[in-house]
Amino acid sequence: MNSSHDAHDLQHGDIISSVPINSKHSKAFYINSIVVFFLSAVALIAFYGFTALDWASYVNLETGFLAEIANFIHHYDKFPLLIVLIPVIGCIIQSYKGSRYENFRDCMVVNTTFLTLLLVLAMYPQLSHGKIVFRMSEAMGFGLMFKVDMISMIMLVTTSILWLAVSIYAHDYMAHENHRNRFYFFLSITYAAILGTVMAGDIFTMFLFFEVMTFSSYMLVTHCEHDECIEAGYSYIYMGVMGGLSILLGMILLYINTGTLEFMPLASKLQDIGVMKYVIMALFILGFGVKAGMVPVHIWLPKAHPVAPTPASALLSGIMIKIGAYGILRVTTSYFFPAASEVTSYKDPIWYAAKNLGAVIIWIGIITMAVGVFMALQQGNMKKMLAYHSVSQMGYIIMGIGVAVYLGYKGAMGFSGALYHIINHALFKSILFMVAGVIYLQLHDLNMYNLGGLWRKLPFTAAACLVAALGITGMPGFNGFASKSILHHAIIEAYEYGHPSFKYAEYLFTIISAGTVCSFIKLFGFTFLGKLPEKYKKMDFTKYRIMDMAMGGLAALVLFVGLKPEFILNKFLIPALHNVTYDHHFIVEHIEHIHFFNSHDLMGMIPVYIMGAVIFFLGIKFHLFHLHLPEWLRVEYLVFLPINKALQFVTDKMTHGHDRSLEAGESMINGVSTALNIMTEEHEARTANKDGIIERLASTISVFTHKYEMSIIKSDVVIYSIILTSVLAILIIFS
Repeated sequence: MNSSHDAHDLQHGDIISSVPINSKHSKAFYINSIVVFFLSAVALIAFYGFTALDWASYVNLETGFLAEIANFIHHYDKFPLLIVLIPVIGCIIQSYKGSRYENFRDCMVVNTTFLTLLLVLAMYPQLSHGKIVFRMSEAMGFGLMFKVDMISMIMLVTTSILWLAVSIYAHDYMAHENHRNRFYFFLSITYAAILGTVMAGDIFTMFLFFEVMTFSSYMLVTHCEHDECIEAGYSYIYMGVMGGLSILLGMILLYINTGTLEFMPLASKLQDIGVMKYVIMALFILGFGVKAGMVPVHIWLPKAHPVAPTPASALLSGIMIKIGAYGILRVTTSYFFPAASEVTSYKDPIWYAAKNLGAVIIWIGIITMAVGVFMALQQGNMKKMLAYHSVSQMGYIIMGIGVAVYLGYKGAMGFSGALYHIINHALFKSILFMVAGVIYLQLHDLNMYNLGGLWRKLPFTAAACLVAALGITGMPGFNGFASKSILHHAIIEAYEYGHPSFKYAEYLFTIISAGTVCSFIKLFGFTFLGKLPEKYKKMDFTKYRIMDMAMGGLAALVLFVGLKPEFILNKFLIPALHNVTYDHHFIVEHIEHIHFFNSHDLMGMIPVYIMGAVIFFLGIKFHLFHLHLPEWLRVEYLVFLPINKALQFVTDKMTHGHDRSLEAGESMINGVSTALNIMTEEHEARTANKDGIIERLASTISVFTHKYEMSIIKSDVVIYSIILTSVLAILIIFS
């Protein structure tokens, strides 16, 4: 079933094993990481104590040195600039010293990330009472604006905690890889870009940091430099450029029609521009949806995750795709929402545009959930399965955003569920990718059908995997239960306050959740349970204690959030809701007093787990996990091939009248026609006895696309890049 992936595993494994690791020389890094891990735990416990347990009442903050520090923290407005600059400065030092002093470089990555986390936590007192606004009026001509609120804070804390854990984990993993200095350089640049994106106060600032994140993370995807990496990198960067251009065009249209790019309620201005408001929002959703792994623009994601180094995969799935969801959430609840002073009821006409948009987003989310979980069930390669589950879990988040927009004034439940699931998915999915990385280092094989019984050799890894699997499936007591419960309530509210058709969306929500349960029964069962293959029984498994520490820290957070779900709700989500135009009475009545462990929600998980077990049994019995779909059902051919043909047609028309272009076009057409005829004849000869006309046509298109798609897209990307650069230059000059 997964011979191509297995071949890649062996090839990649040979590359990894050729680079030795000297654990003796890593002692300094281990000591540093243990100290930082301990200090981080102390900082997070202290943060919990001061925010949830009122430890401040035991400390004198009225006079003395502590009072001066508290006053400084409460009024300092340059936190956003410092938070972005620290990883950038760190990566410059790392790149200079890293090639000669690798432990110093790796310690520098961990320490700068830890320092950034402390600064992020230090912003909480200000954000609990308002926002932090910092402007750089002269930067980039147009000016950069940072506006940090509690929504940004949620993303900042999640990003920093996860980045710290992965930075600790990456040392032992990357010790087996080449080009480590380059990897850590772009890792730090990507971190800074993500921090800048979530703190942006306008779409222009967000766009700039978002594009830096796209291009720097491309270097993480293609790090290994073998053919599959490069091909996955092409898909990633081409889709990223397309998404960036969509955001750019939406940004230009927004500025033309409203005169501002700042994140603020603009519904009253947009309602007067007719269909253009939907065009603007569609461009933003498409642009951010590419990074979020939204169907049908998800095709880069299952290609990029399996080939990237595991630390990069953990961050791609844990954080980077969430930035796409954050972008959708931010633009929809800013530009399509009215100001609080303009609203009297959720039935006000000013909400109609948001309602129409939200209904579409809900169904996009449901489709993304379904496609992701179905494709995940067909995978044998662990990382590819986890990649498709990232698509599916992003569907949950997108659905929540859809409810948040669709219900307008009463959409707080969807908003809370989407943000909560962003946090939870970041935690458990990162652990799962880390588990895959440990197994890969030990066995150089990620095909779960070749594994089994690994709990005997890797008990801690098995325990971490089990915690993450219970989290993602929504088991009570683990973090996923809280966010999935809120999202389930949100979709119920969508048909109670909105259209009854969303009742079917709730049914699909339950079935897809059962599919998720089935997937992780399959993953954990085939990987860790059963009989250990003979070839592994006498193998000496290396102990990667520092990697266990990183996984253990995240697993502890999964358990903490699962057992104390009200902490994030009360200290982060509810304050974030007050930054959006939602009904205050609805928030108080339906969200502030949520009791997570109620009998209805707890009992509701029983049929989901039973259904998941039944699907697993039927899948094994009837070989439903080994389906081979026809090529013509692939998204690339159903969606992107017609678009490519349309663009070719438009390009041909635009170049009409230019002799050189015509000659080149005729030459290309003749060459393509000749090649197409040859390939069609060859393929018909092979398939005439077993394929019908539809399959034959689809196969011909598939061969043609495989041969010529890359060259066409490469040319387009060059053209688009020139246009993008020119537009940015014009914006800078004339602003």
